[in-house]
Amino acid sequence: MPVDFTNLGGWVEDRAAVERVLESLPMPLFGAAAPHLFGLAMPKTTLLYKAFKEVIGSYPAYVAQKIGDCVSMGFGHGVDLLQCVEIAMGGEAEAFEYTSTEAVYGMARVDIGGGRLGNGDGAVGAWAAKAVSTIGTVSRKVAGEYSGERAKSWGRSGVPADIKSQAGAHKVKTVSLVASWEEAKVAIANGYPVTICSDQGFTMNRDANGFCRPSGSWNHCMLLCGFREDEHPGGFIFQSWGPDTPSGPLSLDQPGNTFCAETSVVDRMIRQGDSWALSAFDGYPGRPLPASWTYDSMA
Repeated sequence: MPVDFTNLGGWVEDRAAVERVLESLPMPLFGAAAPHLFGLAMPKTTLLYKAFKEVIGSYPAYVAQKIGDCVSMGFGHGVDLLQCVEIAMGGEAEAFEYTSTEAVYGMARVDIGGGRLGNGDGAVGAWAAKAVSTIGTVSRKVAGEYSGERAKSWGRSGVPADIKSQAGAHKVKTVSLVASWEEAKVAIANGYPVTICSDQGFTMNRDANGFCRPSGSWNHCMLLCGFREDEHPGGFIFQSWGPDTPSGPLSLDQPGNTFCAETSVVDRMIRQGDSWALSAFDGYPGRPLPASWTYDSMA
């Protein structure tokens, strides 16, 4: 019997916690941190997820989350995509390594969140944003392959000191709150992945154009990894339910663990106030992406 992933959300909605994190960040708001990017011409379609295939040779076959640790999945996958973007564009000399989501989860919940969620699952997106940018990240080579039991343990007691001590060498340079679909598009068009935390649910089957319809409510964190403004406008969303989920047709070479959502739906999700752009720089330099990732028309 298929697993009901809708019960494994894990995003904790806490506006006060988000505000506390915003007060502590050097560039808290994407709109204020990247005003130079607005008003510039953008491709109608940007498929940032293609950086995965360019660097790794294929799309990641991430295993499905086992507990309510989706926030760490969204941010871990975002860090992975950010690595691939920078490597593909020649701005990163290090070899790609998958990010330990359990380490993100433990540092977010314990080091940033203060352990106040106790033994229950979940995290605030802002906690993960601050964790990856101030404490850092560690690779799966260091921490091991994904384990729900490890995520549960580290989310309760924290990341072991010998593991956490290696995180500082691999920080996300800048994280900033994204306030709207338009801001998210600007971030994606310049190579900056966007994590999305919301309570919007979806059907589990893609239509002929790769879209899932909004349906029900999940407290969930996912990753925005592309957009299209063609005859079927929407955002490509990378999830943490394992390969080939949702089911159904794919469009524009999208990975099997993604779906597309209508722009108005993505905008509503982002406006819940806990979605984050990730940058490997101090700030958000504008730069053209490889032509193979972008389209001005679908002709």
